[in-house]
Amino acid sequence: MSQNLQSDDSSVQQVLAFARAKIINGEYPPNTKLLPKILAEECGTSLIPVREAMRALESDGLVTFIHNRGAWVSPISINDLNDLYSVRIPLEMNAVETAIDLTPEDIKKLREILDRSDEAMDSNNKAEVVVLNKNFHFAIYSHSKSPWRLRLIETLWSHAERYQRLSLNYRNDPADKEHHDIVDALAEHDNHGAAKAMGFHLKTTVELLNESLKKSNISEVV
Repeated sequence: MSQNLQSDDSSVQQVLAFARAKIINGEYPPNTKLLPKILAEECGTSLIPVREAMRALESDGLVTFIHNRGAWVSPISINDLNDLYSVRIPLEMNAVETAIDLTPEDIKKLREILDRSDEAMDSNNKAEVVVLNKNFHFAIYSHSKSPWRLRLIETLWSHAERYQRLSLNYRNDPADKEHHDIVDALAEHDNHGAAKAMGFHLKTTVELLNESLKKSNISEVV
């Protein structure tokens, strides 16, 4: 029985990873209906893990269930963007402020992630840039020693990744200078300065997206 449960869980994770990647990279655009039968066929599973994965995506804010109409990719809106970042910014600044035990080796790893991110951006590998960006941030946040703070940031991050992916269409670099400012402050054990740099970085991202979406005449839904 335990082997079956493990197999079912593995199938759910498979569908979850597949659908989540498609939503974040835009292959499943906002307001797209998700068809469980097709997802099951694409992932080689039954309908049960597909339904469970859809519920997990709903919890992340990536999927919306509409009564009698099924599961749909959640819309992206300027209101949602601003609301999301209004919660993220103070939470993530606080995580940086309390990440006080980074070693020289940790700082070296952060710089290596930034170097790899530059390489990915140069080769137009935006999917890799998104992954490395998350690795960079959480390599810092994990030192805040607050499991609850980390859980909250992870939940918000799941929804924010679509906006982060979208921001790469409007900026010429993967926030390189802003990221280096954060690392430079952490290397000097200036967590307050690093937190301010993080806040500036996140505010720059949300301001850039607001301006770009408004210029594209997208005020509510992308």
